[in-house]
Amino acid sequence: MKNIGFISTSKVFAQSFAAIIKERADLEFKLFLLLNPRQALIDAEIMQIDVAVIDITDNASRNSENLTHFCEELRKNILGCHILLLVSQEDKADCKMAIDAVKNKIADDFVFYNASLEYLLAKLAAF
Repeated sequence: MKNIGFISTSKVFAQSFAAIIKERADLEFKLFLLLNPRQALIDAEIMQIDVAVIDITDNASRNSENLTHFCEELRKNILGCHILLLVSQEDKADCKMAIDAVKNKIADDFVFYNASLEYLLAKLAAF
């Protein structure tokens, strides 16, 4: 069982993702919705997540310093935790932030919002 932490302030988006994961019996994922950015690091550590899916279009993650600090703390506190960023391909600043995060090994990878659900699930399974 792989523990997935979905980090976003968008409750509707997070609940939709959770419903999809729940319906897929073939996936061995246990999903944790971490909807409070101030509490997300502590919750992620308590849940011992294996993969953090971070919605970087959230206001809490919108600047590079916040994202970098969050990811560094996550890696420091949860050894072996993989980080996957969710990005809007239309937002050039977010795209650049995601690319820089992967180049600098702050995050493992990123996925655009408009990527297929199967692609996202495959990415999660691959970690």
